[in-house]
Amino acid sequence: MSTPQPEFCRERRMPVRTVGAVLASVIAFPMIASPAQAGTIPFPKPSRTLPAALDVAASYQEGTRCLTENQPGAVAFAKLLNATYGTRTYGILRKCAAEHGEGRALDWMINAGNKDQLALANALTRWLAAPDAQGRPGAMARRFGINYIIFNRLQWKAWAPERGWTPYYGVSPHTDHIHFSFNWDGAYKRTSWWSGVAVTTPLTGPTGSTTPAPSVTASGYPLLVQGASGADVALAQKVVGVSADSRFGPLTAAALGTWQAAHGVPVTRKLDNATWATMVYLKLVPTRPSALSPYLNLVLRRGNAGKAVKALQTALGKLVADGSYGPATESRVKAYQKSKGLGVTGVTDRKVWASLMGAVTAPAPTTPARALTTAPPAPTTSPLARYAGLTLKLWSRGEAVKALQKAVGGLVADGSYGRLTEGRVKTYQKSKGLAVTGVTDAGVWKALMAR
Repeated sequence: MSTPQPEFCRERRMPVRTVGAVLASVIAFPMIASPAQAGTIPFPKPSRTLPAALDVAASYQEGTRCLTENQPGAVAFAKLLNATYGTRTYGILRKCAAEHGEGRALDWMINAGNKDQLALANALTRWLAAPDAQGRPGAMARRFGINYIIFNRLQWKAWAPERGWTPYYGVSPHTDHIHFSFNWDGAYKRTSWWSGVAVTTPLTGPTGSTTPAPSVTASGYPLLVQGASGADVALAQKVVGVSADSRFGPLTAAALGTWQAAHGVPVTRKLDNATWATMVYLKLVPTRPSALSPYLNLVLRRGNAGKAVKALQTALGKLVADGSYGPATESRVKAYQKSKGLGVTGVTDRKVWASLMGAVTAPAPTTPARALTTAPPAPTTSPLARYAGLTLKLWSRGEAVKALQKAVGGLVADGSYGRLTEGRVKTYQKSKGLAVTGVTDAGVWKALMAR
């Protein structure tokens, strides 16, 4: 099974690393003599007797949370290195950046371009990864709870020591620092180097308070931001056209912002309700049960109160979810109706519920509603009708682009609005007497549907 290759330290030159304005304190010691001249390089000495048993090698522990503090194990290891080799700048916490975002990744600055520093870094990293006298691989790394190491375009993984040092192809070559990522036992200083007792059952996450699980939006999908990971991230990555590695990083956020702009969704670079709802409507992701489903046939208006009102307020956002349908809620409903092209009444009817759940028009009711102010519009026979409200332009992606490419013809329907698609749209616009912009707007959709 392939293992994800982390790539968190993206700076190529970092003479001083503050890491999100958080720079851990360091201990000043004189630098040792030139390693190349000294002939031998000292290694850190434990403050207590190490046990015969060795800490279990934890599997890859991906960072997914946005925490706010350096973890004690990472700080202690940085101070130990500085006490042994002399003061060096180091950084730990970096906002929402995988293990750095959880305060359990350390960048210790050292220059691979300097032969003495290179010799020191190589000796240190190989000492951590080497087998001990009993032949147990990565013994010292396991005693510190180090999950993996990256330095000078190479990576070593504690959970797969048999692979040795393998090429690292991340954005940063890691030639100006060593990256140490710690498992949670190492992050908490629970490993044998610090405690004198080997870990046998590894932690799989933080033991204290953690970032709460993502809240589920009205669409049935979770609210996800940069730093999140998992199957829902991968699902959205396929829609916005980036590698589906299940990790919500800067590239995914940028692609998501572009997708939101192309589809008329507020550009938040978050997987929020408006984004998921649009993806559901365009059938780019499957429909999911929503927390709003029980209220689909319920009509709410000013003066109502209860759980349904609270659910509505939560879904709309920008409201205190107090369960009371007052003037503020009515005004927010009106604003939402206006933004979605619904009748601006301030009354929450089936259309409002359906829109919040990801539909543009309400589905046929399964049970009689208590009240409906308007009947649902008659369905159209054109398969392009569902895209008629979208504006597509250069670099848009998705099923709407694919449908456009099929409709105008002469293109590979790959779902990517590139230069060829833009040129074809211009040709089509010219043939129909439309403004030649290369942008697919309501006029283009109308002409295509009429054809």
